[in-house]
Amino acid sequence: MTGNAITILKFPVALAVLCLLFAFTHNHSAKAHSRIKSYHHKTLKHIPEPSDIAFDKSTNHLFIVSDHGKLFECDTTGTIIRKALIEGDDFEGVEIKDSFIYVSDETPRKVYKYLKADLSLVNIYPVSWGGAMNKAYESITWNQSKKCFVLVGEQPAIIVEFDESFKELARHPFKEASCVSGARWYNGKLYLLNSMDACIYTCDPITYEVQESYTVNMLNPEGIAFDDAGKMLLVSDDAQALHYFNKLKTAQ
Repeated sequence: MTGNAITILKFPVALAVLCLLFAFTHNHSAKAHSRIKSYHHKTLKHIPEPSDIAFDKSTNHLFIVSDHGKLFECDTTGTIIRKALIEGDDFEGVEIKDSFIYVSDETPRKVYKYLKADLSLVNIYPVSWGGAMNKAYESITWNQSKKCFVLVGEQPAIIVEFDESFKELARHPFKEASCVSGARWYNGKLYLLNSMDACIYTCDPITYEVQESYTVNMLNPEGIAFDDAGKMLLVSDDAQALHYFNKLKTAQ
């Protein structure tokens, strides 16, 4: 065999080795998802298509919204205590701030403000989006770290900051996920939920950079909350269920 032939044979071998080294380095430099499982779940028989959940530390009650435009107050088992009389079209996100409940209505691009004491309607705010009709704001949370509301567009995933009158402040594309269906600020972190991949991202609440990620063993998780002990609660739209998890490492 000539020297030129040997050189030709060596080139593809060397290229293959370089590709393997790159793949190994790339895969190990990226953070792998930690896998977590719920320790209990309950079917929410009377809440059709639950899309988000918030925990009220003053009462230990849960506020759950439905795709059917309904807001429910429940106990910690998911049993309904009462329901708001004024309904919307497509409730997707819920947040508690001070004495009020804020609900994101995705299709008409609105935020409903309810009085927590009696679930009476206080105000309705229009919020701009510009994307597809059913791919708008699927979540709402109060970002205590930046003192602003955060609504996250489902597709494309864009974090949008609003002041307390729901005037838009800034937009931040979130490139780690193809879609975001839930958001919650808790204990100095912002948690974003990807329902398509059943994945939770723990993010810096200022820069929104991902610090940790988790995959969960449930179908179509759409809402996320944390109770007074730091345990995580997720609701599943398709399964119509409430799942209970132990504390996340980043929620300690």
